Amino acid sequence: MVTTGTPGLDVAGLAVTVDAAAPSVVPVRAAYAALHDARFPVSAVTAVIHVGAGEADRSALGAVSEAVRDGLGATGCRHTFDVDGGAAGVVAALAVGASLLVDDGGVLITVAERDRTSASIVLAGGTQFAPATFEFDQAHSDARGPYVLRSTSPVRGLLDCRVAGRYDVVLVAAGEMSPTASVRCRLQRRS
Repeated sequence: MVTTGTPGLDVAGLAVTVDAAAPSVVPVRAAYAALHDARFPVSAVTAVIHVGAGEADRSALGAVSEAVRDGLGATGCRHTFDVDGGAAGVVAALAVGASLLVDDGGVLITVAERDRTSASIVLAGGTQFAPATFEFDQAHSDARGPYVLRSTSPVRGLLDCRVAGRYDVVLVAAGEMSPTASVRCRLQRRS
């Protein structure tokens, strides 16, 4: 059992698209889909973080996060970051994104998936400060705390949780020997 006082991040939008035909394709379509899901205008994006930019991506495109920002026309976006891929990269991007949130803005995180699809997450301002108790080997959600998700495709896992009615989720970096990288996400309910 673990008890955490870690605030929950408000995950406003999620999307996975299959438009990435090559690793060097900028994931603008997934970004637009997540912004639409979050009901956020492009003008509300204050930071873009790209997860999974390999050396080939960087040499062909420069910073992928900058290419996403420019492709969206997010002129109010002041911060761009590219981080290593995998589930741990997504957890790190969520943590960095939380530190960049402003009250009325959002942070866009794009992810290059292993199967050449693209995924995106939109974080919104606001946090939950109530402590949560949970088990890292928890198989399903219960009244004691949030659902614990280990997934090699974190955005798809979060989408599956939302579809299943699980809105309080602790995302743990998959493939790790111990649960050292995790972040708590509060998924926005869809009506």
